[in-house]
Amino acid sequence: MWLRVGRVGLVMAGAALLTLDVLLPGGLVAGHESLELARTASFTTLVLAQLFNALNSRSGTSSAFHRLFTNRWLWAALLLGAGLQVLVVHLPPLQAAFGTRPLEPAHWVLAVGAASLVLWTEELAKLLRRVRAREPAAGC
Repeated sequence: MWLRVGRVGLVMAGAALLTLDVLLPGGLVAGHESLELARTASFTTLVLAQLFNALNSRSGTSSAFHRLFTNRWLWAALLLGAGLQVLVVHLPPLQAAFGTRPLEPAHWVLAVGAASLVLWTEELAKLLRRVRAREPAAGC
C-alpha cells in the first residue's frame, strides 16, 4: 500500500508540475501564459488527479473500468468535485477567493490529460499485479 501511495503521489506531483511548466515561459517546455493561469491549471490538475484516484481506489487489483457505474454515491461525489472545481475556476467571487483565472478549453484538456496519468499509471500497475498473480510459482 505504501508503495502505491508513493507512486500515486509522485505521479500527481509530476502531472501538476508538468502542467505548470507547459504553460509558463521558460522551463523544460516553453509556454506563454501568465503565472496566474498556469497556477490555476496546475491546481485544477491536482484536483482532477484526486478524482481519478478515487476511481483507482475502488480496488487494488481490478481495473477502475470494471463495473464502473455501480456506485452512484461515488459518481455523485466525482461530479460534485468536478463541478465545484469549474465554479472555482470560472465564477468571479470564487476566482477572487482562490486566486484563479478562467481556463480556456485547451487548458482544461491539458489538465484532464495530465491528471489522467494517475489513472493510467495505476491501471498498468494493476494489470501487472494480475499477470503476476496468474504466473505459476517458481520451482513448481
